[in-house]
Amino acid sequence: MWKAMENIVGMFVYSAAYIVIVLVTLKIVGATLSPHFEKKIAEEGNTGLALIFACVFLGIAILLASVVR
Repeated sequence: MWKAMENIVGMFVYSAAYIVIVLVTLKIVGATLSPHFEKKIAEEGNTGLALIFACVFLGIAILLASVVR
């Protein structure tokens, strides 16, 4: 019972840490590539820029998963 609770709490802690890291990375990479990247993705529908950011976030997720294990 306690092991399951420990796993659930650990999952939420790592999820919260990942969300914070992703938000910081979003701002850093966005400022590096283009100052108005959110506008370009949302309003102009720039699919290429959205794919670049998706690949960056997947890479970060893979790195964080390897660190956790």
